[in-house]
Amino acid sequence: MDRKIRVLFLPKWYPNRYDPMPGLFIQRQAEAITPFCDVAVIYVHADPHCPNKIEVEFSEENEVRVLRVYYKVSGMQSSSLGKAMNLWHFYRAHLKAFHSIREFSPDLVHAHILTRMGLIGWKISRKKPCPLVISEHWSRYFPENNTYQGWLRKKLTTFVVKKADAVVAVSGPLRQAMQDCGLANPNFPVIPNVVDETQLLSSFCSEKTAIKTMVHISCFEDKSKNISGFLRSIKELSQLRQDFICLMVGTGPDWDDMKEYAGYLRISESFVKFTGLKTGNDFAEILNGADFSVLSSRYETFGTVVIESLACGVPVVASSVGVARDVINNSNGLLVPPGNEKSMTDALFQMLDLCREYDKDVIKSSIKDKYSKETVGQQLVSLYRELIP
Repeated sequence: MDRKIRVLFLPKWYPNRYDPMPGLFIQRQAEAITPFCDVAVIYVHADPHCPNKIEVEFSEENEVRVLRVYYKVSGMQSSSLGKAMNLWHFYRAHLKAFHSIREFSPDLVHAHILTRMGLIGWKISRKKPCPLVISEHWSRYFPENNTYQGWLRKKLTTFVVKKADAVVAVSGPLRQAMQDCGLANPNFPVIPNVVDETQLLSSFCSEKTAIKTMVHISCFEDKSKNISGFLRSIKELSQLRQDFICLMVGTGPDWDDMKEYAGYLRISESFVKFTGLKTGNDFAEILNGADFSVLSSRYETFGTVVIESLACGVPVVASSVGVARDVINNSNGLLVPPGNEKSMTDALFQMLDLCREYDKDVIKSSIKDKYSKETVGQQLVSLYRELIP
């Protein structure tokens, strides 16, 4: 094929007018394939504040055409009828959006996140017809999450996974968890998320003091990120030594509760500081200025912060979940069993002694180019070329 491959992205999550963070990893994948692909994104967002039944916004963002559709949700959202109506509106909005870009005839449909996006992608790919790729980023298949429930959801998910020409998982543990749930496809590669190292470059250079800085970066959802368990480990650590401060970076549904819990444990300000959400240069400065970072999650589909830290030459203490299980070794950090607070406390104590002895260049080289836009983009495009007749 001489021309660029035309790819239609159908994500469940994508940056929108209310929040720039959801689906940022999907946006990065879309941008990563633009050297080889003509990419269009259709993103549909349920909006209770939508003044009209439907609103459409079109933009071109870093060579990606993005069609965002906002639709007004039913006032009976909690009822079975209301949920059914909203699902119907969601489905119809996608089909209308697809018909509105008739000049864009995709060579391949790439749906992101099961189940409904897989079904919509299958429907559109059948209309074309063209190959269907499904990427999964959701953690619901892990036993610790245990939200992959309901006979209808399982039946529909199993159906669309079998119908897809390829199913992509962003990490080996996620693929294994999906397969353990009975989701089978003969073409099931692992292609990671993009980590753009250029966005992490910072000229900031902190002066090293006796007080060492660790950073914990998350979306503040305690069920998966185990922030409460991490704070208890910090409490135990503070009773053993006082030569550290932990910056809690991010925001999310449990932010207020976790800040209150840190106060209850009497570690606020003295050992823990909540910075709120940090992006761009502010985020890069915090990460580059840290002595080490921490991932305390019970489960992860990927764990972007691990790769971001290593890209900055910052060692990591991480639960053995997601991508950390594959990339963390003695040269760049320490692994602990997920959910084990004593092991986490011991690893933090050890890292406080070792963190300034690591070789930053060795840490950076441990993941060099493996998660770049170029590498991930090439992997996706190679998959597309295998599938397109």
